[in-house]
Amino acid sequence: MKNPFVYGKIVGKDCFANRRKELELVKNAVLSGQNIIVYSPRRYGKSSLVYNAIQELDVVSVWIDCYGLISKRELAEKIATEVVKKWKTKRIVESIREIFKRVRPKIRLGEEIEVEFSFEEEDKAFEESLELPQKLAKRSKKRVAVVFDEFQEVVQLGNDVLPKMRSTFQKHADVCYIFVGSKRSMMEKIFRSALSPFYNFGMHVVLNKIPREEFKEFIKEKFEKSGIKIDSEAVDRILDVTDCHPYYTQMLCHKLWFDAFVSDKKVDVNDVVRIVEEIINEEADAYVTIWDDLTLSQRKVLVALSKGETDLYSAEFLQKYGFKRASNVQVAIKGLLKKEIISKVGNKYEISDPFFKLWILRMS
Repeated sequence: MKNPFVYGKIVGKDCFANRRKELELVKNAVLSGQNIIVYSPRRYGKSSLVYNAIQELDVVSVWIDCYGLISKRELAEKIATEVVKKWKTKRIVESIREIFKRVRPKIRLGEEIEVEFSFEEEDKAFEESLELPQKLAKRSKKRVAVVFDEFQEVVQLGNDVLPKMRSTFQKHADVCYIFVGSKRSMMEKIFRSALSPFYNFGMHVVLNKIPREEFKEFIKEKFEKSGIKIDSEAVDRILDVTDCHPYYTQMLCHKLWFDAFVSDKKVDVNDVVRIVEEIINEEADAYVTIWDDLTLSQRKVLVALSKGETDLYSAEFLQKYGFKRASNVQVAIKGLLKKEIISKVGNKYEISDPFFKLWILRMS
């Protein structure tokens, strides 16, 4: 039997957890041609949300993963490759002349089509690749939805990248652009700063944690439909541990479901406690590595957050944790945010990994 709880990859409709409002929001925006900016902390299900919304629509989708890009040429190659894959033709080599007017890329025809540009053609290739989504829309006679995942990464590719993308994309009447990012401060700088080329370029969708009652119903339903019983107290304990974080909730449920499936038993609170301990022990070496790489100030902040401290700049907090001044706390927080060890949720900071939080509590 297939485990109904999936984590670590884009989740399809059957395993996707209750983002009904956001799903409708994204679907309606795509249908109306509205550009969309989606952001949240890492592992909140942004990519899965966009994927499931697009799957329900009669549009041509082009997915561009920006993570790890190091040049405009690589970005151009990714865009061109994904567009060419959707360019339905049996004579792809001949069609290249139709697709590309100013450059002559190399086409690798293996299990997957790959487009390559020369270093000398980088600027021309980049400019021409940006025009491809609209060409695809004209050819397919359908709306095209282009998803840029981890879009904040393109900022590092050069000062001319964002202005060129904006000036090109704003002319595309048949393309909806969806920008997905996990670094909120960078995404807001790109899309909310009046000095940015992408200022006010689309509708903002900010993903928060899934409401507890919705998540609770989702968990119970997935266990019961797969023939495995779970106590209500066990579901509550799961969500107490994960604080409704989508990724870690799915992860814990995945392991609990598998444990119950192989042992043919009902899931209770004791099972949750046991599996949580197993996860912490499995991740202990990784947590030690993270901890060893932190400054003393960063460690103090993490210990404080694990114990539920919220007012990190108060005189009482500074004295309790041995900080001479509030600016030292600020520097520590900035470093932890950059490393994505903590995230800002509303007006407070949280340790991103709830199992790391429990490991810190156990250690301190």
